[in-house]
Amino acid sequence: MKLAEQYATSANLAARIALHQRCSTNPYGLQRWVFDRLQLESGQRVLEVGCGTRSLWRENEDRIPEGLELILTDFSVAMRPDVVCALPELPFADDAFDVVIANHMLYHVDDREGGLRDIRRVLRRGGLFFASTNGRDHLREIKELVPGSAEVSASFTLENGEEQVRRVFPNVRRDDYPDSLRVTDPELLIAYIASIAPGTGEGACPTRGAIEERIARDGAMTITKSTGAFFARCE
Repeated sequence: MKLAEQYATSANLAARIALHQRCSTNPYGLQRWVFDRLQLESGQRVLEVGCGTRSLWRENEDRIPEGLELILTDFSVAMRPDVVCALPELPFADDAFDVVIANHMLYHVDDREGGLRDIRRVLRRGGLFFASTNGRDHLREIKELVPGSAEVSASFTLENGEEQVRRVFPNVRRDDYPDSLRVTDPELLIAYIASIAPGTGEGACPTRGAIEERIARDGAMTITKSTGAFFARCE
């Protein structure tokens, strides 16, 4: 499925978020974990590129510092961003932001190095760049159920992303978020599969029977998660 089709509405992304929100075994949610590491302060200018459904800010609404200037961008009008744009062309001045966030989106960028260089351009000296992504083993069991359906993040993973970021930001570190999925409702997993594999919705999921049988037998289906983030300072 092409990127424009994937995000023509927010429905596909919402189905994916629902699976993680309702089935993750780590009681401390990913968006809270991300927010902790941003260490935001009043008066900062913050840019999120590829904001999606704004889940980072909705789930941390009570923690956003007063006086924070936040700008959310996305290439999809359906996500209702503040600014519609896409990497590698950010319509902002040089040295405009204290923090730039790219959550689970750099693997969608064809000219990734160009995108990273544009992020560096809009960051002030000493500013923080934060990019989350997945590892190679992320959702391994779903990939086995629907071969070829979950390789979206392969071009920018926890294993190969650090080298890519380091070409633009020499000082990079990685932090992993420990988690897995325990799925007891087959419909959540079927909806997720439909969001990544065209033609599998509306009861047409080819693995529905296998999923329902496995959950009925074992009480739940455990799915591997591999998620984390890279942090870099603009020097």
